[in-house]
Amino acid sequence: MIFEDTTAAIEFINQAHVIPFEESFRLSQFCSRLLRSKEEEKYGREIVIRMQDSWDKIEENTKPIWNDLTEAAGLYPYVETEDLSRSSQLRYEYHKSPYLKDIYLHSEQQELSVELQNKKAIVVSAPTSFGKSLLIEEVIASFLYKHIVIIQPTLALLDETRKKLLKYKGKYKIVVSTSQTPDSNKGNIFLFTGERVVEYENFPKVDFFVIDEFYKLSLERDDDRAIALNQALHKLLQHTYRFYLLGPNIKNIPVSFKQKFDFLWFPTEFATVAIDETNLEIKEKVKAKEKKALKKQRLFELLAASAEQTLIYCSSPAKATQLALDFGSYLAQEKTTFDIPDISANDAITQWVKENINPEWSLIKALTLGIAFHHGALPRHLGSSIVDSFNNGSIRCLFCTSTLIEGVNTSAKNVVLFDKEKGRKLIDFFDYKNIAGRSGRMNRHFKGNVIRFEKQPEQMDLFVDIPLFNQEKSPLEILICLDEKDVDEKAKEKLREFSNYSDDLKSLLKTNSGISIEGQLKIIEKIESNLSYYNRLLTWTSFPPSFDSLSIVIELAWDALIGPGDKTYVERIGRLSARWLASFAFSYMNLKSVRAVISTYVNDNFWTEKIPNLQERTDVATFAILHITRHWFDYKLPKWLGVVSNIQEYVFKRANLGFGDYKFLANNIERSFLSPNLAALMEYDIPTSAINKLKSFLNLEDPPEQMLVKINQLSDERLFKFGLIEYEINKLRKDL
Repeated sequence: MIFEDTTAAIEFINQAHVIPFEESFRLSQFCSRLLRSKEEEKYGREIVIRMQDSWDKIEENTKPIWNDLTEAAGLYPYVETEDLSRSSQLRYEYHKSPYLKDIYLHSEQQELSVELQNKKAIVVSAPTSFGKSLLIEEVIASFLYKHIVIIQPTLALLDETRKKLLKYKGKYKIVVSTSQTPDSNKGNIFLFTGERVVEYENFPKVDFFVIDEFYKLSLERDDDRAIALNQALHKLLQHTYRFYLLGPNIKNIPVSFKQKFDFLWFPTEFATVAIDETNLEIKEKVKAKEKKALKKQRLFELLAASAEQTLIYCSSPAKATQLALDFGSYLAQEKTTFDIPDISANDAITQWVKENINPEWSLIKALTLGIAFHHGALPRHLGSSIVDSFNNGSIRCLFCTSTLIEGVNTSAKNVVLFDKEKGRKLIDFFDYKNIAGRSGRMNRHFKGNVIRFEKQPEQMDLFVDIPLFNQEKSPLEILICLDEKDVDEKAKEKLREFSNYSDDLKSLLKTNSGISIEGQLKIIEKIESNLSYYNRLLTWTSFPPSFDSLSIVIELAWDALIGPGDKTYVERIGRLSARWLASFAFSYMNLKSVRAVISTYVNDNFWTEKIPNLQERTDVATFAILHITRHWFDYKLPKWLGVVSNIQEYVFKRANLGFGDYKFLANNIERSFLSPNLAALMEYDIPTSAINKLKSFLNLEDPPEQMLVKINQLSDERLFKFGLIEYEINKLRKDL
């Protein structure tokens, strides 16, 4: 058989049960020709990867040829050393990381590694399977820099990174909370989101920084946190011009950014995993309702028949949850069970859920079947435990949203694109490639499978607009944080009105960093329109405040500051308003327990009448309260309380009136009513339930890392006596 095109070659490899000498040899000739062409080498590399996946099918005498081609393709992590020539062996050893034990870099990783070790700034766009993050660890393992900042888009990713970097704690203090201070003797690694970089005031002179998923700097991706990320970038550039920005599938970056800094722009399509795509679109002409049912039926049949782990992408948390529960019902109806070697590994998770969320929550039943759902409403430690169970094989099917797709590395071989939306918007080609890129993983799966039930979005190139350097499009919230010398002439016009404000108003707007200036001015105008009314309701400092006092603060922020991202979160709950959020917050402040709040709403007469079925009511209430806790209580509401607190102080001081202070309340809600050092323990993937049980044992003045040392000196028996359960002890012991 003569191979003339890549499609035919791939089809042959996929379908062949055995690859005889003649076909293997001809394939190697074709592959060699592709690898010699700059335009076609990626196709040659894909064939090499697919042959590695089919290694047991290849005729034995041709394997040395394919090993040589693996080396020629630059895929050194896949090379078998015993068949290499002396020159190939030398090249192979050249690609061994001098800093990471038993790690070999592929050719383009090695190229970037050399540049990073030469202290070159780099911006790289590469596929998910490239292994961009490995180079972060290599820089740290080389001890090239003393003080390093790593910005990642999600707390889950930061926790994953923290666990990987714990092995370097002898040389570096790993700072994960803004309440922690840097070590003055050894180096420091700051693992922060963009917002935390902006808030943190104790940075030493930073030598090097990393921004993972740097495309989130662009305002065009509709990410509410893009402004804070730009502010963080600006802050870090005041320290150093040595950086490593990484992201996937990016075509280009602003010319103004390239002109201002000396860095290597490194776009590449080098992949270490081959992707097979299967189209399962419903093509029958049926009504929308029937199509929906047919689509779900085919998904369930596919999952039930598969022996491999699968991520199923869904458009929203509610969809992921419901689809997982429906699949559990399908398995029960079909009397089908998954053959999972150690499904009992999920027992510790279910015990914690029963004790701390609700004993009737459907996640418990799902885990006993080897399935689960994952989305941003889950407590962070619970989400990471579900991912661990999936990676360890205790969960076969994981129904998830973009929170998992964008935020955590998994071992999934198969990814199902079930929905075509992300929230209420259609996913674009960039989102699609990001989702598809999660299938397969270097050194674990040579090949990934993407099964889609919707059309592939129209192909597009992503140009990352960085408003910090493309200031014509830069919002005022970013421009006011810049020094005058850093503002372009064209952008100065936007600052003209701001420059006419009084110094105290300018100071206020800068203090409320990243918050809509238009929204802040709207709140000021609202308060000034009826000073006596608002002074009566807003001048409180007590904890907890009255319901009316809390409600009016939330209403002011809700009307003026709610953004597009917040509206998505509102829609997910269905019935959420400023008054409802105040009601939830009031319950949370008084009960100080998520479980207690859930129980209150499950047993509430209004909800009992509205949703008579206990199981349905439990699931609805649990999702709503967890969602409100993660988005509103852990992040948004404390921010709003701080902003309105600053604004009312500014307005009432100008009017010579008394003013309130909500900072104490904001800090308590954000920290789950824990002291700052205790709250920092949550950044180590430790549940608040475990922290509360150990409060009496710990010195609240000790820094969190010292608390962890003290805790880990306790035996399991002692921890059980403090009331901790197996799940909580596992979390304390894990990677600390």
